[in-house]
Amino acid sequence: MQEHILVVDDDTQVTSFLRRFFEKHGYRSTGVGTAAEMFKALERHGADLIVLDLILPDEDGLEAARRLQRTSDVPIIMLSARDELHDRIVGLELGADDYVTKPYEPRELLARVRSVLRRHRKESARSAIELGKSKVLQFRRITLDLEGLVARRTSDGLNLGLTSTEFALLRALAEAGGDVLTRDSILETVYGNSVQITDRAIDAHMVRLRRKLAAGGGENDLIVTVHGKGYRLAALPREI
Repeated sequence: MQEHILVVDDDTQVTSFLRRFFEKHGYRSTGVGTAAEMFKALERHGADLIVLDLILPDEDGLEAARRLQRTSDVPIIMLSARDELHDRIVGLELGADDYVTKPYEPRELLARVRSVLRRHRKESARSAIELGKSKVLQFRRITLDLEGLVARRTSDGLNLGLTSTEFALLRALAEAGGDVLTRDSILETVYGNSVQITDRAIDAHMVRLRRKLAAGGGENDLIVTVHGKGYRLAALPREI
């Protein structure tokens, strides 16, 4: 089945071009011009990835992304004419899987799309082949469902709402068994050695992951920063 890319941009020339461009390269694509239309399209057709422009006529793109992340783990690539570092970090902290500034080369965007989808597929496949192994890990008050690709608060099963990238980060940390996960390891395991991912992007995703763990389970010190090296878990996970 063809993967479905939802393009959200109020410039109809852009959505029309990207829709044809993605379809030419083997994807199914839908183009919409507002945040409201994006949510309607997701309800009707779903999506495997969203290319989201931050300037929309009915809602700020960052706020739309924030609302989206509350109910969906669909990967997001943000588009913006603003190339300020602050905007990039905010976008990544909101859960975007990548951030592309305008103007951009269509093939660069295509490469980013392929990278994000490949990472998402890899994470799904890793859970699918866990047959015969424990599918659930628990540490402190957090439960990690490897099959369902979801992290929950152990006490009441509350879904912490992790994005695919955040889940991959937490899983990689859990599988490291308390050892330090270096930045190079994170790039290889989580991001597939994407040359587009910077240390600042990794840090932004870690900040957001920590916030969700703290909000969901009081685990504000679960992830330890080892300066100059990387990250590790403060508590060893156990299989259940």
